[in-house]
Amino acid sequence: MISDEELIKEEIRREAEYDSVSKYLEKQKRIKKEVSRLRKLFKEIDENKKKLVLTTIDDVAFLTVAMQDLRENIIRDGTTVEYKNGENQYGTKQSPDAQLYLAMSQKQTQAMKILLDCMPKSQIMLKSDGFDEFLGERNG
Repeated sequence: MISDEELIKEEIRREAEYDSVSKYLEKQKRIKKEVSRLRKLFKEIDENKKKLVLTTIDDVAFLTVAMQDLRENIIRDGTTVEYKNGENQYGTKQSPDAQLYLAMSQKQTQAMKILLDCMPKSQIMLKSDGFDEFLGERNG
């Protein structure tokens, strides 16, 4: 005979497992959506560069979703955490989420540069901020 306490523990374990699987599937769905969005943007890439680009797109999609989750944690918990070393040494330091966010941000920027360098130059549209036209009018 299983006790009520054991039943409750098993129910909690199963709920936690279900939540974990549910979160995993939701994250996979978000990553696939981001991959699809990025592939549409980079569909005109040269065939010789496609393999590199597709792998990099997968990386950028993962980083984007992971950074969104980290951003939510940072908004909720802040960028610093308190620590205690020994009995009398206290302080604050940058949170692990903030450190990870910064590292991922750098990797994402590098990966996006790779993608943009692979894009045909005719597709990279630079929107004018009007400054050059302003200078032309002043000097003209």
